[in-house]
Parts: sequence; C-alpha cells; structure tokens
Amino acid sequence: MTTPAQCVATFLSPTEVKVVGPDSLHEWREAQRFKVPGAEFTPRFKRHLWDGTHAPGRWCRRIPGDLWELRASRGILRRLAADLPVVLSAGHADAPIPPAETAKWLRTHTILPTLRDYQQTAVRAALTEQWGRVALATNAGKGAVIALLAEFCFSHRQRVLILCDEIAVFDALLGELTQWASAQPSIVGQGVTDPPKEALALAMVPTLARRISKGEAAPAWIAWLQAQTMVLLDEADKATARTWRDILGYCGASHWRVGFSGTFPSPTDDPYADLRMDELMGPVLVQQGNIDMIRRGVSARPDVVLHRYDVTNTLSPLPHDWYGASGPARRRWVFEQAIVNNFARHDYIASLIRPDTPTAVIINRIDHGEALAATIPGSVFLDGSAEPAYRTATLERFQRGEVRVLVVSKILDRGTNRLGTAADLIFASGEGSTRQTLQRIGRGLRRAGGKEFLRLVDIVDSADFGASPSKTEKRIATYLHSAARKRVGLYHREQFEIEVAAA
Repeated sequence: MTTPAQCVATFLSPTEVKVVGPDSLHEWREAQRFKVPGAEFTPRFKRHLWDGTHAPGRWCRRIPGDLWELRASRGILRRLAADLPVVLSAGHADAPIPPAETAKWLRTHTILPTLRDYQQTAVRAALTEQWGRVALATNAGKGAVIALLAEFCFSHRQRVLILCDEIAVFDALLGELTQWASAQPSIVGQGVTDPPKEALALAMVPTLARRISKGEAAPAWIAWLQAQTMVLLDEADKATARTWRDILGYCGASHWRVGFSGTFPSPTDDPYADLRMDELMGPVLVQQGNIDMIRRGVSARPDVVLHRYDVTNTLSPLPHDWYGASGPARRRWVFEQAIVNNFARHDYIASLIRPDTPTAVIINRIDHGEALAATIPGSVFLDGSAEPAYRTATLERFQRGEVRVLVVSKILDRGTNRLGTAADLIFASGEGSTRQTLQRIGRGLRRAGGKEFLRLVDIVDSADFGASPSKTEKRIATYLHSAARKRVGLYHREQFEIEVAAA
C-alpha cells in the first residue's frame, strides 16, 4: 500500500518499470527536466509542438487515489531512490539466471581472482545490479571485464550482444574476447546480412542500425535483438546517439545492460547527458580514473606543458560576408585562419618536436593534418581515408621507431594501444571536448616499453585585441579561448602536473 511519503516500483519488463507515488513523484520528475541542447533548431520546437526539454520516463500522469504513475526505464530507479523512498513490489525482473547461481559462478570462476581488485568489483557489481555503467579509464582493463561478463552469460546459455562503433575498438574487443572468453563471437559488420545463430555476438553499431531500419531482413534482425539477454556497450559515452538508442529500443529482454567508458558525462557538467545515460544503461557502479591508474603505476604520469601562441595577426581583415554569416561559419573561418592555414604556427609546432623522440601530433581536420605533415620533416599523416592495412603497417613502423612523428586525426582517439609508444603528445587542433581530450590522452598513457612519463604539449591559442576590444573581437577571442579553458580545466581536475612554457 502506498503511503504519502512512499513510492512503489513494479517491473513491467526487464527494461521498464512502473512507479506509483504521491505528488513528490511528479515534483521529482519535473526537477529532473533539462533543456535539450540544440532543441531550438528542430522543426518540432519551431512549430511549437515541443518545449525543448526532456524529463525521465514516457509519462507521469495522475491516477485515481490522488497518486501519480511514472512509466520509465529501469535505469532511473537508483536516481529516484536517491531522492525519494522507493519500495520494490518485486525484485529484479525474473532474471533467467538465479542469484544463487550467479553467486556460485563469482565464487568459483578461475580467471576472476587474477584480475585487479577494481576489475573484480566491476564484474561483481554488473552481475548483481544487472543495469549500470562502469567508468574505467584507459589502461584499466575494461576489455577483460566485458569478456568475463560475456563469458558468464554465454556459459549459462544466454544470448550476449557486445556493441561498439569504431573499427579500432572493435579490433581491440575481439582481441580481449580471444584472451579471456572461452568462445569466439559471431561478427556483425559490413557484409553480414543475416542475424547470427550463435549466442555471443560482437556488432558494429552502424551496421546493426542499417540492418534494423530497412530491407526484408529487418524483422529478423529486430527479433534477434529482442532475444538478447545481456547487452554490453563499449565506449558507451556515445550511447545517446540516435543509432545506439534505436538498437537499445529493441533490446527489451536485456536483463543485463552495462555500459563501459572512461569518459562518461559528469552529472555536474552535463546533467542532461547524465540523465540520458541513466535511462539507457543505469547509474555508474564502479569508477577508476586516470589518477588512480597513475598512482598504481599502470599508466604513465603526464607532464603537461602549455605553450601560448598568439594568432592575432591572422584574424584581419575580416571576410566581406562576416556580418551576414552564421555563428558556425564565423567560427570555422577563425579556426581556418588561426590554425589550419597558419604556416607560422605549423613551423612553431615543428620546433617543439624533440629529436629522436616518438611523437604523436593530434589534429581534428584533414587539411590541417596534411599541412602539418608537409611542415614536419619525416612525419607521416594518418586519417580515416587510409586503408586499414596501411594504417596498421604505419602504426607498427611507429612502434619499431622507423617513423618518429605521426600526425593523426581523431580516428585514433579510441580503442588503439599503438600510440602507447609515444613519449610526446602534441595537441595541435586548438579544439576538442573534454571527453575527446581524455580519450586522446589515454592513447599516450599506456606504458609501452616501460615508460614512466608522457610529455603532453598543448598549444593554447590566444588573440589580443588590446584594452578595448570590439564586440566582434571579443567573440573571435572567445572562439579560441573557450576550448583551451576547458582543456586546462580538465588537466587540473585530473591532477596532472602543469607547466607554462616561457614565452
């Protein structure tokens, strides 16, 4: 019986709950309502069909008895229980593997004790809580955790689906499964047209999204998704993208749903994204950050060196159509002038490369990478257009020391271990979100060859228009400064050593 201060939650399926409670339930939901970034540009918002906000659940409506009913993903139960008293009318939605059998497997599995303590904690938490997120930094060994979770379900004759959306991550997962799991997964990638018959599958999100959206085989793929008992998401900070959400929307039997990433959005910095993550996967169960890995001696210690570079003289005159251009177009012009086409800056970056030091120069834009590679003698540029065989061969040459300087685009932000050879990383792009920056740092923190330190050089671009800048000049400076401030703030939060180079 619901009391005025209590909510009762009932599982409607492995993925959905019904919560009944007093007015405080509706008030809680409204307190969780956030503005959706970019909503103002959508047709629905422009036609006044949507207010541009998102709150958890499909609905929260008044029902008889002066109560409210919330229909929502089971992933928000922990969030709700943190603020309101919640009673479960039943336990987890009848998991196909009894808790006693799960506990026995955790006690007797021979590989589990060989993992690091936090890896063991992650496996135990994921199996017992069933839904949640595991926030493990680069080098923390999330691949082994994913493989053991898959092994658990596979050994109990349950279907397991592992999702990722980048080739480098896909290859890394395949290697981890080979090392830690007893069965090889079926592959869902380019060219695969029929759903796998085997119980363990590793799938590329873009391929799977296409299979369920069109074609005569779409119903068969949807039925296959509906039969998956465990869904594991690698690099799950991307899971709010439409393709991921479409796939998860069909995984209605996923008693276990666990997301992995070292860069989940912070509840403080991005509360909307954090809410969406909870809805899709559940709360963070285990967290192991970069500083923890450094203190354990697993990751190299980054020494950050900030180099200020003045780009003011590249930003005038303004293009003739400046005042009629959109904000994104103006920002693009600033970065093209100040960074991409700034050959004096390219020369400056080249001067920061230490002789005989394995160095990776990180960029975002292809034309920028091509220009830098042309400026830095002996360097090689890798981007998404490179054939996989060439990319692998070039990275192997870098590991052997035959290539000393790699200029790389964001294709190597995730999944690859091959940049661990780099002793120096140079962030040359002048931009990048904090999540992207963390992923990039992680590529160099691996202690390949036993290295203890990583030298991280960040080019902090600035524009100085004097004591009384115009409104336009302030805006131009903001384009450059805002990304740099975020990166520097990240270094402070991660407790990295920071040095400001002399001008």
